[in-house]
Amino acid sequence: MKRSRRISAVMHKLLIEHSLDGFTVLEARDLWLSVDDKKCNSSEARKKVYRAIFNFEKKNWLRCEGSGRNKRYFQTEQFRKQPSYAALNHQSGINHENTNQDYSVLIKERNEYKGELEILLGEVDEYQSIISRFPELESRLAPIHQQAKERGAMLLGKLNALTTVLNTLSTGG
Repeated sequence: MKRSRRISAVMHKLLIEHSLDGFTVLEARDLWLSVDDKKCNSSEARKKVYRAIFNFEKKNWLRCEGSGRNKRYFQTEQFRKQPSYAALNHQSGINHENTNQDYSVLIKERNEYKGELEILLGEVDEYQSIISRFPELESRLAPIHQQAKERGAMLLGKLNALTTVLNTLSTGG
């Protein structure tokens, strides 16, 4: 199974939730400051945003044009093909601009559950790997492994329920 790469909270808000494309570092910083729950100063926000942009450039998820203060960043096709981008924007069919602000907490919860589920799936995979490498530990790890799988099923259920609710809200039904 191919693992999806994690997208940082900063870049998720900017590129996916706000569909930012063709932007400068300062434009991204200003948008981040306007949507960030934790208030930080503009210099720290700029550094955080630039680090995230730099990492995305290294992954070929963003390309830049221009130089200096006129440098603009654009989403690449490789970024748009990422499973997390597709799942959040295309499969769910959610239009964040049309979703009532009162329900934004549901979007946050869904994204948190999605992150927790990805972590939990990694945990389950690791238990399986350890059990296959050290069969003598199976009797001791089996209950923990089973609990992790059950938590994963619960999180998946919550994720599915929130996605269904958000899809219903986005279609006006």
